[in-house]
Amino acid sequence: MRVPPAFVQRYVLRRGGREGQAELVLAREGARYTMSLRGWIESAEVLGHDSQGGFDAAGLAPERFVERQRGRDRVAANFDPARRRITYSGPAQTHALAPGTQDRLSWLAQLAAIVSADPARFAAGAQIVLAVSGARADLDRWRFAVGAPEPVALADGRTVSALPLKREPTRPYDLRVQVWLDPARHHLPVLVRLSVVPGGAALELLADAGAAPPAASGAGR
Repeated sequence: MRVPPAFVQRYVLRRGGREGQAELVLAREGARYTMSLRGWIESAEVLGHDSQGGFDAAGLAPERFVERQRGRDRVAANFDPARRRITYSGPAQTHALAPGTQDRLSWLAQLAAIVSADPARFAAGAQIVLAVSGARADLDRWRFAVGAPEPVALADGRTVSALPLKREPTRPYDLRVQVWLDPARHHLPVLVRLSVVPGGAALELLADAGAAPPAASGAGR
């Protein structure tokens, strides 16, 4: 794994015909990390995710994931490596915790870590499989198909060549996940598109110029 260095990335947020702003932050301190994703439309917070944890041989190792609503913590998932289980603040259900399992935010940095470690492995047709859990006991396997690099027009007018990955739903009302990773920026996402199939309005994050992450370097995990 080659986990990205600390960064702040701003996005234009689009959902249901409305537009706002979002900010994705990764902070690192020694063997610990924190991540946050915030989104606002007309000054109201419409998107709030927090992840914190450490690192292990499989990359990011989340310990707690929180979903926020209207700026307040609402539901959480707790990852317990000692007991090898995931528990939740709401549902009484538990899941076994396998190495490499991610939460509904950390997967963004984990994909970047996987691809950055050996980009040559991820030509069109390759696959990446992640176990991902949200805060509602919704543990699932996300299988991403890698596509050929394609241009992505950013919010500030620049165009970058990005690596597309897509996860198709496996059942009705499941989540379709599309993400475009920028090789020049530690394979961090420049475009993210999430939609519930069938019929859900897509949530889109398109990178903006403000507070761009640092240029790629040879630093490892």
